Amino acid sequence: MQKKYILGIDIGGTNFRTGLVTESYTVEDFRIKPSLVLQNGDFIENLSGEIKDYINEYGSEIEGVGIGFPSCVSKDKKFVYSTPNMKNLDNVNVTDRLSEILNIPVFINKDVNFLMLDDIKKHNMEKDKVVLGFYIGTGFGNAVYINGSILEGKNGVAGELGHIPVMNSEEECPCGNTGCIEIYASGKNLQNILKENFPEDKIDDIFVKHGDNEIIKKYIDTLALPIATEINIFDPDHIIIAGGVPMMKGFPRDYLDKCIYKYARKPYPAENLNIIYSEHDQKSGVLGAAYYIRNIIS
Repeated sequence: MQKKYILGIDIGGTNFRTGLVTESYTVEDFRIKPSLVLQNGDFIENLSGEIKDYINEYGSEIEGVGIGFPSCVSKDKKFVYSTPNMKNLDNVNVTDRLSEILNIPVFINKDVNFLMLDDIKKHNMEKDKVVLGFYIGTGFGNAVYINGSILEGKNGVAGELGHIPVMNSEEECPCGNTGCIEIYASGKNLQNILKENFPEDKIDDIFVKHGDNEIIKKYIDTLALPIATEINIFDPDHIIIAGGVPMMKGFPRDYLDKCIYKYARKPYPAENLNIIYSEHDQKSGVLGAAYYIRNIIS
C-alpha cells in the first residue's frame, strides 16, 4: 500500500523548508533553500515551480500541500495580505492559484500557527487550556490557542503582537505603521545592536560575550514587554517561548523570566507562570502544516 503524504512548506525570511510528512508524522526528503529564489518576479509562479520540481524529484501520493507564511493571512485562508519582511508577497491569492496550477489541495496559514500546533503536539498540551506562543526570530511572531483552536479574529489576523504600538515612538516599521514593538523586540534589532555596539563580534556570540551588558539587558527587558502584556490579558495555562533568538547560545532565559515577572500583574498571573522554552528544529513548521491539514481533512 502506497504511503500518503502531506507536503509541508515553511517559508521564512531567509530560507524555506520543504518535506513530505507521513501519516505517522515523520518527515522524509527534507530540504532547505534560500527564500530569495521566490522573491524575484511573480512569487506564486516561483513557488509553484519549486513545488513541481520537488514533486518530480520525490514524487509520492500527496493528500495536500500546507504552506506557512511569515505574513497576515485571510480568515478564509486564501490570501496573504501583508508580509513585512519579504518582497512580492502582499495581497496575493495563494490557494486558488496554486491549487489550480498543481491540481492538489493547498492550505495556508501563518507560520507561527503551524509552530504552535507542533508545540502543542510535542508538549502534550490539553485542548481545554489557554496557550500563548511567542516566536522571536527576524520579527516577533505570536499565536494564541484557546480551548482547542487557534484564535483567528474577524479578519483572520489575530495575534499580531509584534505590531502593538509603543508610546511616543515615531520609528517606521516595515508593516507601514510607526512605533511597533517589533522594531525593538526582534532579531532584526539584535543585528542593529550588534552593528552599533559590538561590531567586532558575530551575532552567534552576542549573549555569550555581552549578556551582562546593560545594552543587552535593556533588549531582554524590551522582549518581556509584549510577552507580559499578552499574559496579563489572557492569564494562560502555558507560555511557549521559542524562535531563533531565545535558542541562541547563552541567551539569558532566567533574566527574561525575571523581566516577564516584573511586568506581569501581581499577584496573578505573575505568581503562577508556566514558561516553556521550546526547542525547534528546521522541520517543526513542516510538521505543523501536516497537523493542521490532517485536522481539516480527517
